[in-house]
Amino acid sequence: MHRVNAVIRRPDLLPLITTKLQCPQYHGTMVERAAVSQVLSAGDVKVLLVLAPAGCGKTVFLSQLARAADRPVAWYSLEPNDNDPIGFIRHLATALGRHLSLDEIQLHRLISKADPDGLCRAAVSFFAHALERAPRGALIVLDGWQAITHPVIYRLVSSLVPLLPPQVQLAVGGRNPLDLIWDLALERLHLAGQVRVITRRDLQFTPEELESFFALRCASLERERFSFAATLSAGWPIIVNFLTQMPSGASEDDDQVPYALASYIDREILEGEPVEVLNFLTKTAVFSSFTIDDCDELLGRSFSREIIRHLENHQLFLEVSGDEYSLVPIMRRHLLSKLGPERQALYKKAGSIAAARGQLHQAINCFLEAGERRAVADLVVRCGGEAALHGKWQDLGEWLERVITPDELLSNPRLSLLRSLVEIGRGQLGQAQKEVEQAESLFRLSSDELGIAECKLLKARISRGRGAIQESFNFLYDAETKLSTSRFKLLLDIEKSIIYYASGRPRESQDLLRQCLEENEGTGDTEALARILEALGNVTYLLGEYPRALQLFKRASALCPEGVMLGYDFQDMLSAIYDDWGETEQALLIAERSAAVRQKMGLTELLPSSFLQLALVYTNLGRFEEAERYFLQGAEYVKEHDGDRTVLSLNLAFLARTLAIQGKWVAARSYADEALDVAEPLTLLNRTAVAALAGPILARTGSWDQGMKLLKRSEKHAREMGFLKCLAYGLQAQAYLYFLRGDLSEARHYTRKALTVSAKINDLQNFVTCYHWYHHLLMEGLKEGIETSFVLRVLRKVGQASLKHLLPLARQGDPATKERIIPILIEIEDPEALNALADLREDPCDYVRNMAAEAYENRIGPRTALVPTSKQRTLTIYLLGPVRIFADGEEITAVRWRSHRARDLLVYLVHAKQPVSKDQIIEALWSEDNGDYERTDAKFHTTLYRLRVVLKRYGLADLIKHGTDVYTLAMPVATDLTQFETLLKSALSQEENSVEQMHLLEEALQNYHGDYLEYLDYDWAVPDREALRLRYLEGRLRLAKCYLAAKQYEQAINELVLLLQKDELNETYHSLLIEAYAQSGQRQAAQRQYELLTEILAAELGVKPSLDTQKLYEKLNLGSPQ
Repeated sequence: MHRVNAVIRRPDLLPLITTKLQCPQYHGTMVERAAVSQVLSAGDVKVLLVLAPAGCGKTVFLSQLARAADRPVAWYSLEPNDNDPIGFIRHLATALGRHLSLDEIQLHRLISKADPDGLCRAAVSFFAHALERAPRGALIVLDGWQAITHPVIYRLVSSLVPLLPPQVQLAVGGRNPLDLIWDLALERLHLAGQVRVITRRDLQFTPEELESFFALRCASLERERFSFAATLSAGWPIIVNFLTQMPSGASEDDDQVPYALASYIDREILEGEPVEVLNFLTKTAVFSSFTIDDCDELLGRSFSREIIRHLENHQLFLEVSGDEYSLVPIMRRHLLSKLGPERQALYKKAGSIAAARGQLHQAINCFLEAGERRAVADLVVRCGGEAALHGKWQDLGEWLERVITPDELLSNPRLSLLRSLVEIGRGQLGQAQKEVEQAESLFRLSSDELGIAECKLLKARISRGRGAIQESFNFLYDAETKLSTSRFKLLLDIEKSIIYYASGRPRESQDLLRQCLEENEGTGDTEALARILEALGNVTYLLGEYPRALQLFKRASALCPEGVMLGYDFQDMLSAIYDDWGETEQALLIAERSAAVRQKMGLTELLPSSFLQLALVYTNLGRFEEAERYFLQGAEYVKEHDGDRTVLSLNLAFLARTLAIQGKWVAARSYADEALDVAEPLTLLNRTAVAALAGPILARTGSWDQGMKLLKRSEKHAREMGFLKCLAYGLQAQAYLYFLRGDLSEARHYTRKALTVSAKINDLQNFVTCYHWYHHLLMEGLKEGIETSFVLRVLRKVGQASLKHLLPLARQGDPATKERIIPILIEIEDPEALNALADLREDPCDYVRNMAAEAYENRIGPRTALVPTSKQRTLTIYLLGPVRIFADGEEITAVRWRSHRARDLLVYLVHAKQPVSKDQIIEALWSEDNGDYERTDAKFHTTLYRLRVVLKRYGLADLIKHGTDVYTLAMPVATDLTQFETLLKSALSQEENSVEQMHLLEEALQNYHGDYLEYLDYDWAVPDREALRLRYLEGRLRLAKCYLAAKQYEQAINELVLLLQKDELNETYHSLLIEAYAQSGQRQAAQRQYELLTEILAAELGVKPSLDTQKLYEKLNLGSPQ
């Protein structure tokens, strides 16, 4: 402020109005403002500025702050008459005098000074000394600061603030702009964190506060009207209050702002604003959201940046998101009512600007307001195809239903074509057929060959959904030439790839998609790339290349907004991968989220597929009732809506399998027969899958020959196609049936084939779920040494149920079989397993006896250290994070290996944990050259030689043992992985949330230096990498619960924040963090976390927090959950 000389009036002529010095008392119940407790908890704040336009509740906020303060409050309500230094000083002194002793004579002397500078200095000294003598401190509240402009008062306050004692705080409230910080010379204190600014956004009602307002002030109001008021006001307190008192006839469809409310906005908000600002606001209100460039283009001038800066400084209800701005809805509605004759032209120009920027929703709305219906139809035609191409058919459906008339649909073939795309997306194939036929007839009338070709593409999709693959392929063949340069070429390629793999030609499908990927790389079209990667991932999954499919899906989701693909098809396959690998909880999480996203987005065509995957996971979890319900839901949906019959046949076939697992063979046979009937006219892929599922059911229910015929045919086709999961299912079933029939020769033959294929894709969950059928196969694998590592992983997951089959083998098996059984006996927490190990210590075979003794000691003895203490040469490898290798404590990771494959060979032998053949090693390390045997054989021997050279240099020449046909390690290797797993297992066996469990978890997690073999790009590492990552997250969650139980809240909060960074949709993490905040006294943080959870779930999944989370919120006394 400028320094001026002011005339000081006689102090005895100035009236003293004591009512200004009383904190307002509000009648009725007021909403408790969340920001109050945040301010009170910030003890280092010297000055609080509460700055916002009219109606934001500044005085209410300050009054609640005063009521909650733990020190005396000096309140001063300012008005224009207080813009006088002497009057200001007298009122402030009187307010303070109510709580502390003041020198009245000194006060009278200082206000008698005629010199403004002298008056200011004396007043600062007087108040500073007085406040130093305040034993309990003070809170000084100056409300209504916009009434003050006098430079002496500004100088007085700005000079007093640095002199305030630590126990004294100053709160200033007013309609002033945000640069009041500079006007009061508070910049330095603000940078030091001693000035806190409460703005309009802080004073907006939070969702929780809106709920409190609803409960306290208008509980009888319909929920819809209250939601309307909350949305229109954007939390502006006085507007919320006004709108909830409106007559019941008012609604969102009424664009007129009530007269009293409009008058309030004009008088209290807009009055006094410069003309150019008012013109800017009124004209740019045609945009629902806008950038600075949009405004410049609309207005034909380049001053928008300065005006927006002014609006932000004065907080004139401008919301900001990145570089986009929007007006609070009620303000925008009021400003639009001020538009005159230029209204139509402004909307039309805004529509063109929005269309050029790709903001299609806004463009359509603007053109409709401008009365430009033809422009709307042209825009939908121009942009609708792109929207559908990128998976946004639900947006397209909204446009067609909201802005296109039935007459326009009937007369415009391109609109009918787009409508057909929408109906396909909804799973309404019958309606889609009608729309595409309508479009095709109009295209033929105008001889539009491109339009006819696009219709054939959609007819191909419809035919495929009905199982008419040859007809579908014929349509594509007819359309292909015309669509080679069309915007629909991507849809053509993806549809063609699906037909290829559905008809048993997956390699052609994969090649086509790879070519498509190459064509689109570098185009910048991330949505198209994501869609191609998704389709390629699906084919890769069907071919049994799970790790590569997982990588493709992750790359696709990384290209999409918020990590969720627009097509959403990949979610089922992603869940299936984790399910097959035995990570059923993760599979369920993905499947549930996928179903929620699809329901939220209206992706109805995909819901039967979601129901199918959910049911499959529920089956593997043993939750059969839920599984059956979802299978039936999926089947009924397809029947009711004339949907994709491929999904119908799979729902029926897997339902039959689930019933058979429970021993409900009669019902299983009924659904198996129905599935076969549905699949008969469908694709080869579909018939092959259904046959593999239905075959064993028919064989078990009196139709042995028919069932085995189905299985043999399925095996043949699955092998030809490379459909490994289906092949594994069929081989497992045949081995089981031959064991059941007593044909041991065929049973053993099919067991070897089943285990080999299942291990290749790591499909262990089917063995776990069907253990009561397939235990013969697993025991045969142990006896014959077939895929031992895979068999042991299955048995580890089966757990105690496997002991009744393992214990006889442990007693009667040959030494090699006993050697294979010992590792799993260590894993199973059961007295019988421990007794079996004890008995094996007396085995006649020295090696078995020594192995069993060591295993027994490990089970009952203390944990071993990471680095062995034996005197013999030792090897230690860190597998978690970057690989590190130590020989006798000396790091040899970076020595000259001559080839990184030599190091990788050592790592693979440690990873395998069992003897492996040369062919297995070659497939693991040189899979890309697997077809050239002579070349890979040479590479293998060269690499093995180089590895042995390095090991010999460090005294480990005999580490690699070569048996008859296999290679293995001759001595144990210490790893951080072993330490991590041992400690984690020990921790989880302790009493839940005990101190012992907490310490063991801390120690275990310290060994997790990063993901398993983090920088090694081999498919065989991926399943273990994913499994260990999930175990690690499980350990961190368990540790957070331990911290909560031990009341170590900050540690719990740190753990949970880290977990949420990895998975922000995980409601368990959120609810525990809410509890940690609340229990540690951080009530506002707990409320904010619940609000964040609510927002995330609504935005991503379209759901509310679970009832358990809502009950927790109430239990913690945080208020009423939304």
